[in-house]
Amino acid sequence: MVALLLPTHPMPHWRLAGAVPLASLALTASVADALHQNSPGAVRVTHGVAVPQPVTHSWGFQVPFSSTEDLAHTGNSSRQIFLFGLFDYDCQNPTPGPALSCPAVPPPAVTQVTTGPGNPDNPSIGGAGNVITFDADGAYAGGTGPGVGHRQIFLKDLSTSQVTRVTDAPDGDSTRPSLTYSGGLLVFESTAPLLGGLTGISQVFFYLVKSPTLLQVTNGAGPSTLPSVRKLGKMVAFESTAALLGDGHDTGVSQIFWYDRGKAQLHQLTGGDGPSHHPVVTPHSRLAPALGKAGHGPAIFFDSAAHDLPGASGGTGTQIYLGPTGAGDLPPIVRLMPTPVEGCTPSAGDTSYPAPDAAAHHLAFLATTDLLCNGTTGNRLFVLDLRATPTRLLQLTGRGDVQGPISAAVGLWFVALSTTDDLTGTGVCGHQLHVVDYYAGRWPAATSAGQAPAEPPAANPVASCDDGDPCTTDSCNPVSGCQHAPITGCP
Repeated sequence: MVALLLPTHPMPHWRLAGAVPLASLALTASVADALHQNSPGAVRVTHGVAVPQPVTHSWGFQVPFSSTEDLAHTGNSSRQIFLFGLFDYDCQNPTPGPALSCPAVPPPAVTQVTTGPGNPDNPSIGGAGNVITFDADGAYAGGTGPGVGHRQIFLKDLSTSQVTRVTDAPDGDSTRPSLTYSGGLLVFESTAPLLGGLTGISQVFFYLVKSPTLLQVTNGAGPSTLPSVRKLGKMVAFESTAALLGDGHDTGVSQIFWYDRGKAQLHQLTGGDGPSHHPVVTPHSRLAPALGKAGHGPAIFFDSAAHDLPGASGGTGTQIYLGPTGAGDLPPIVRLMPTPVEGCTPSAGDTSYPAPDAAAHHLAFLATTDLLCNGTTGNRLFVLDLRATPTRLLQLTGRGDVQGPISAAVGLWFVALSTTDDLTGTGVCGHQLHVVDYYAGRWPAATSAGQAPAEPPAANPVASCDDGDPCTTDSCNPVSGCQHAPITGCP
């Protein structure tokens, strides 16, 4: 059991300092109402080489990623973009539940989106699933000229296969693009002076797809990175070491900023004595009461090692915080704080990589602290269910290592993660992408003190490395993933 800090709940397990009750928000009828009842508790998406969860943001029931493995059986041997479709997976692997309107011949769950040279990476897909963006070397899609040798931003229309080259700069790298839900706008970072300004220092840009129009958000002497765009594109949050509201010098300490595109205004959220990272813009509807009058607008989750954020009690290590966008610059911040459950005093540790779903129903995050006193250790995945009163804490993993970032954009009851934990009991080698459905009755999450997730027994890691080639010896490297050594003399 978990609660926001309320006088009516004297033994809260989790709280937002200064919070009040949250109103329930009804789900609308959608595919999501069916998918969480049709999907298995866990799906292993990748195998072979280790695969991280992209740092970019996506929407809908899809997980884009990059890998050098031949996951779509096309003969691929270079880094390419792949797309996992949860709906397609469920149609390929039906389970008891509400009927899905599947095509007669469902498409494969994993498809390859890119081909050829360029090492495409950092993909992001819109909610409709027809537009994807990524960065790649300028040589991608037949590119030539001075832009080759630098990372550029690309858009691909999956319905027509048309590729649009957003940047082609000869003097810097443009990386980490993220689309809005509609796919009509993307935000990215670049060390190239695309609109003039400084060279070699990462800045944040907007790109309007239909216009097409490029807009520059920052121009500081310290890098501005990891932009996170709101669903409709009206706001972007990012981290920067530059004094963007001052003379722009490099402070050496990463702080959180946000840009209001409608008002063309830049704001600073933090100014702490330690670095703040991984900002994510979230709707205010469920969390506004925790922010008081300042909660009338979107809020930003982030993690920070600072100890002097205004309004927030400092903690050891890295902790997760929530800041309002409706109170101007450097507003009071609230900290997501673990408090003792009955018979349990959580160990010291970090919480990091906040990942709210699109409706702010749930907040997924990583923690090294033993929040449920069940003896599990390492980077584990937790979810805070914000819809319940009091809110509930779910621990999804208890073994292995979860590598941040994580994504809760797959659906209201889903989280995508890269982990060494064998969540499917079929063997896993290195960090591999998984999707977990933690709807009641699907994934056996832990919810009470002393309880650990009831994960399936782990299988032999090498079992997941079989490439089907009788002329290779398959083995598992826990760090890099599967390895396939040719057998000498094998025809």
